[in-house]
Amino acid sequence: MSTDIPDRKRFNNTIKYQRELFAALPEGARTALDLGCGEGLAARTLAAAGLSVVGVDADAPSIDRARAQDTQGITYIVGDVLTTEIEPADVVYSGVMLHHIDLREGLERFRSLVAPGGVLLIVGTARNTWRDLPREFAASVIDKAFALVKGVWRHGSPEVWPPPHTYREVERAAAELLPGSEYKQQMLWRYTIRWDAPPAS
Repeated sequence: MSTDIPDRKRFNNTIKYQRELFAALPEGARTALDLGCGEGLAARTLAAAGLSVVGVDADAPSIDRARAQDTQGITYIVGDVLTTEIEPADVVYSGVMLHHIDLREGLERFRSLVAPGGVLLIVGTARNTWRDLPREFAASVIDKAFALVKGVWRHGSPEVWPPPHTYREVERAAAELLPGSEYKQQMLWRYTIRWDAPPAS
């Protein structure tokens, strides 16, 4: 089972970029949301950093597996991230689930859940176009190297493939709906977004 592997030994492309984003959490952050939390790896990482975490996922078996692991500092909810009542948090994270829902509706919902002065962190995947072919070729080489050296941890949560939107569509939506956000198309079939919410006036 995927839950038999200790968190520190789990590795895949999403985890790589998740760790990079989590390395720069806001000072003074106390609360976090993990939207589309799956088996809870990101939620546990945030809790280990001292945050009080709420993890939300529509897939009940994934939540069951999350609850079977370390739950200290974490509350798990089975629910739709778009409609479940959740309090805003200082850190809002979404790991490769935005393509499961409507892009614009998802970004607007995520933005609404960030407390003043907080941060929204997203690792996502999108559909390649012909413009992405050189990057995709390079990514396949690097991906195979990572697999040989580190191995690849595979989660057991539902997947949606292919993603309905392209990298350019995500970038444009982020620029419009998350003003001042930092969008990066990463090498290993992922993009990242960081958006810092304005402080309370």
